[in-house]
Amino acid sequence: MRTITRWAPLLAALASACGPAPAPPAAPATDAAPATDAAPATDAGAVRRAANMALTALSNRRFDVRGCDAAAARGVEEAAARAGTPQGERCVIVVARQSDRTWLVAVRSALSSQSFGAQALVTVLPEGEGVSGIEYTR
Repeated sequence: MRTITRWAPLLAALASACGPAPAPPAAPATDAAPATDAAPATDAGAVRRAANMALTALSNRRFDVRGCDAAAARGVEEAAARAGTPQGERCVIVVARQSDRTWLVAVRSALSSQSFGAQALVTVLPEGEGVSGIEYTR
């Protein structure tokens, strides 16, 4: 287990390097068009790291994350992450980058889990090094 721990950062860096090319920069905003939510996160590796940190924090707080897979997390707009996802038979994870560079991770547990389809909004620190807050909703 220690060997995997030593190699995990290198493997994560290599895995994220194999992802899709970053999207071209957006056109500059004009005074007539106010800025809206940040663009969806395009770095799949960063989205996965944020989702993994959120799942770790939730499991330490007895939120049932069985069936939740950080690799299946989707990058979305911040408003979509705050709105969450409907209850369903499978765990759903959506991740958004906030304006302060933190990650907002919405985790909706499966209806069959011990959390009975509850949702948690987890704020993950910018580099995925920890969690700064968790809000629970139904």
